[in-house]
Amino acid sequence: MQMEFNCKLGTTSGKVFSLTEEALSEGELRQRLAAAGYYVFSVEPREMLKSRLTRLRGGRVNADDFLVFNQQFLTLSKSGLPLQTSLELLAKQTRSDELRIALEHISAKVRAGALLSEAFDSTGQFPKIYSATLRAGERSGSLDKVLLQFVTYQKTSRTFRKKFYSALIYPAFLLVFLAGLISFLIAFVVPQFAKLYSELEVELPLMTRIMIELASSAKHFGGPFILGIVALALLMRGALESEQVRIVWDKFRFRLPLLGGLLLKFSVAEFARTLGTLLQGGIPIVPALETARESVSSPLMARAIAHAQTEVTGGRTLTGSLRATGFFPPTAIDMLEVGEATGALPTMLDGVAEFFEEDVSIDLATLVALVDPIMIACIAVVVAFVLIAFYMPLFSMAAQVH
Repeated sequence: MQMEFNCKLGTTSGKVFSLTEEALSEGELRQRLAAAGYYVFSVEPREMLKSRLTRLRGGRVNADDFLVFNQQFLTLSKSGLPLQTSLELLAKQTRSDELRIALEHISAKVRAGALLSEAFDSTGQFPKIYSATLRAGERSGSLDKVLLQFVTYQKTSRTFRKKFYSALIYPAFLLVFLAGLISFLIAFVVPQFAKLYSELEVELPLMTRIMIELASSAKHFGGPFILGIVALALLMRGALESEQVRIVWDKFRFRLPLLGGLLLKFSVAEFARTLGTLLQGGIPIVPALETARESVSSPLMARAIAHAQTEVTGGRTLTGSLRATGFFPPTAIDMLEVGEATGALPTMLDGVAEFFEEDVSIDLATLVALVDPIMIACIAVVVAFVLIAFYMPLFSMAAQVH
């Protein structure tokens, strides 16, 4: 039974092209094409290729695996190992199935004559900034230099993000603990005391009656309430796929007291770090803004960058364009204005990123120091309220006995 194969072929004149051929086996087809005078770069069954590409599009490569790959790729590139050999070697030794499949696909594309940046971009699994950085390295002939810049960017961004999210772990733990404590009291402690006082036919104080009513209501309506929360979360997740809804949500987040300013600084640091890396790689300002727009996580920030990109394309300065958006803090604009005037914009962008990253770290530490005691106080208040509510009748009974 004959099968269809996708083939990458070359001619003696240097032309590289693709075609689809039918054959009984891969070996038989390779012999036939070689006998016809073609250079055979790759022969893959169409079904296998389709299956692999489907898996390939499943999601982005893990950030830690990608960082390790780039460090190893940079080392191999510096050692003078051919590009094709480096990709094949790294594909064999990686422990990530997603990365291995992606590298095999990239290696096949490069072997067929594609540029390295095009091969990475075709997978859809790697950040746009990476493809743009590789493209700049290919044009300037300094791939090692831009790879080093990108590895530095990865390490810095990764460290900053880990510090940011690590600082939120303890408050999140306290919040979960508080929710678990309240659930435990309502589900187990309150019903036991209510049953005891019901059997003793004790007249209960107002505080105790309120606690019993709250526990009873939570027990009856807890299930529907949790289902409602889950349904609302799923509804919001679906709604956030809409660009307009995401922008509205972003506006709400940035207007939150304390937290809003923190998120804005985080977004500005992310943008400055990304744009600085792209400009240092030799990418022109307009394509760099386009890539930075696609790389930032905030849709409101992306919209502001798109507006600035349009203004810069029309001949306006970068700082003037960013100032016109009304989104960026004056401190960032003033610093960038100095960098643009002195011709040191890439360096100043790194300075802006470091300034706001440090500012975020300080603000986050202050916020956590403020939130932690509040959460602990809330836990103490809940426990004290329950204890007082359910021990008051016991104290009344003891006083009556005496």
